[in-house]
Amino acid sequence: MNNVVYMWAPGQVPSQTERLGLSGTIQYFDPAQTYADNTVFYYDLYGPYHEHILTHLAQGYRIIFDGKNEHYMHFRLHWIFLAFLQHPGQGLILISGESARQIPGVEIVAVPSWYWIMDQQSLMYFQLHRYQPRPAVTHRFLMTIEKIRPERDYLCDRLADLLPQSLYSYRHRDVFLPNDWTDSMGGPYQRYVNPEWLDATPFTLVVETYIDETAVSGFSLTNNDHHFLCEKSYKPLACKHPFIMASTQGNLAYLRSQGFESFPELFDESYDDIADWRKRVDRVTELVRGFDVRSIDNPQTKEKLLYNSARFFDQQLTQQMTQQTIVQPLMNFIER
Repeated sequence: MNNVVYMWAPGQVPSQTERLGLSGTIQYFDPAQTYADNTVFYYDLYGPYHEHILTHLAQGYRIIFDGKNEHYMHFRLHWIFLAFLQHPGQGLILISGESARQIPGVEIVAVPSWYWIMDQQSLMYFQLHRYQPRPAVTHRFLMTIEKIRPERDYLCDRLADLLPQSLYSYRHRDVFLPNDWTDSMGGPYQRYVNPEWLDATPFTLVVETYIDETAVSGFSLTNNDHHFLCEKSYKPLACKHPFIMASTQGNLAYLRSQGFESFPELFDESYDDIADWRKRVDRVTELVRGFDVRSIDNPQTKEKLLYNSARFFDQQLTQQMTQQTIVQPLMNFIER
């Protein structure tokens, strides 16, 4: 078996990477060490030592660049992609997305369910797999936003009169939810959900990372690159909460393609087909305004909520996805 060397300081490699089991022992990079020709260096998007990439490629080593925590390859990292192109066959890039583009000389591996795989563990940390709804609706809807984006401002402007009647956050505009995450709780605050918010609201208005298909933060290595799902969409699935999505065109259908149920009995889901993002947001806000809280009290919706949560927390399923979409492609690259 070829050597895999993680480009992290000892003890700092992400636990999700350790659990992949790509090598018998975890080896950390030592700049003073000389490595065998069959070594594969495993770099991470947010890890250290990127300055060694060009040297490793020039020395003939193969490199895995793990960027699957993002939807796009950041523009500031375009040089890495160009370096891989100049060294055909030596580079593999992991990226979140529906399916990989075919680029001669560079192996691209798309991981369509990475956030599902990762967030399953995060939401279990907060015991959300044990959550049992106890509805006592007092607010119009639940909505969480962190970073400022023009599309999000547009959405909030359209719902301005309803926001005081809702539970919502817009962290970078200093709007926070009551009884929110604190440092003492540990875990990633983006994945925290207080069950009180769920019980007090009839549905979640999911505000995904992207709403405007043209607003990108990097260059794409995947097909259908406006399809993107992260914890924002998976939290209501996990937490037995109905939802409507402010997202890119077709993203709701993409969620259904992963085997989850949506709620056409509650919302006219044709909004997902609207090409213009402003018109799509306008339609979503109309549906939010017209929502009848009594509509959630039906057997079909309740059955879907239970199904979505059970599917999301199915660890056997996520282990299979991890093996098929991450581990096996990486092992094929490492061992060839």
